[in-house]
Order: sequence, then C-alpha cells, then structure tokens
Amino acid sequence: MTDKLNDMHHDTPAAEAVAVEPAPRGRRVTSRHAILGASTLGILALGFAGGAAAWSATQHHAATFDASLATTPISQLAAASDVGIAGQVAEIYGNKFVVSDGAGKALVETGRAGEGGKLVTAGETVTVQGRFRDGFLHATAIRHADQRIDELDPPPPPRHGPKHGPRDAGPAGPDAPDEAN
Repeated sequence: MTDKLNDMHHDTPAAEAVAVEPAPRGRRVTSRHAILGASTLGILALGFAGGAAAWSATQHHAATFDASLATTPISQLAAASDVGIAGQVAEIYGNKFVVSDGAGKALVETGRAGEGGKLVTAGETVTVQGRFRDGFLHATAIRHADQRIDELDPPPPPRHGPKHGPRDAGPAGPDAPDEAN
C-alpha cells in the first residue's frame, strides 16, 4: 500500500520553502481592538443612560408639599403668586373644585390628576398649594386632613409673544385697527 502523502510531487525542495511568518502583533491590531472596545463601551453607556432616563420618567417622585409655606386667606390672593390656601371643599366640577375658608372661595384647578372628581370629596378639609393665576389656583400639591399628600403636575408656564397677546387686550390684541372710524 502506498502512502498518498509520500507520492505527492513537490515542486519546491524543502530548502527553498517559503517561510510563513505570523501576522504582526503591532500597533495596527491593537488600535483595531481599542476602537472596537471603545465602540462597545459607548453603546453600553448609551443603553444605560437611556434605561435610566426611562426608569426615572416612570417613577413617582416624593411629594413636594412645602410645609413652611404659610397659608393665605382666600380673600387676599394676589395674581401670579405661589400660595397655599386651607379650607373645606365646597363643590367639585370634574378636575376643578371650590375651596371655602369661611371668608372667601377659590376655584382650584388640578389638571389630569383630578379628572373624574375623585381627588377630593365635598366637605373634606384640605390645604392646597400652587400658583394663583387667571382667577383660580393651579394646584401643585394637596394635603388632606389625614396628612396624605397628592402631588400634581405643575401648571403650564405663562404664554407670551405675538400669538398670545395680553389677556386684557381682548381677542383682537392691542394693535388691532379701530373699526369705529
């Protein structure tokens, strides 16, 4: 029986064989690995940051009821001020309710949190904090008689600019032409 390896014809004698050198392990291979590693770390960092942001957005933050904010009598509420009022819930209208402190009444707007009228009950004693603007209180927090605190979304910022002119100028705005002439 013949050995197939020994029967093969070699054109190059063993002395003239070309030596195959291993690939150099210099700077080129190292920089490729460094770039790949940095890219991987960058992608992981972006994933971590995105996950952290998503988690934070879904968490309900602790109530920000400011116990040091003194309550203001409803009859002394001033426009565009951060205030706290205390009294009894007199009436409920969807996401709004009326608080009476005996000397005056204030309409409190609760935003989406109060839709359905289930945030407070008629006759309940509450302390409401928020921003008094446009004739009613935009609530940011409500403390109930049992010391439970409901934190609400902050009111929207005031609208300014040419599209939203001064509120007392009427729908035509201050620069509207006078049609009486």
